[in-house]
Amino acid sequence: MKRNYSYPVYGTQGGGLVREVGGTFIFVTKPDCPGLDVGDEMPEEWGIVAANKLAQEETIKEEFGM
Repeated sequence: MKRNYSYPVYGTQGGGLVREVGGTFIFVTKPDCPGLDVGDEMPEEWGIVAANKLAQEETIKEEFGM
């Protein structure tokens, strides 16, 4: 079952989904990396990619300074 989020979510290079909370990316689904779980902070060196429409819109706003 696919979940719809009411906030921007991003996929990470280590698996799982994150959302931004106060400038920090926090897991909303469990990543594939042992030792990390929902609610944990994503490692800073990991990359992210927009995983829903709201995140895509945020990315566009940031890129174009809107």
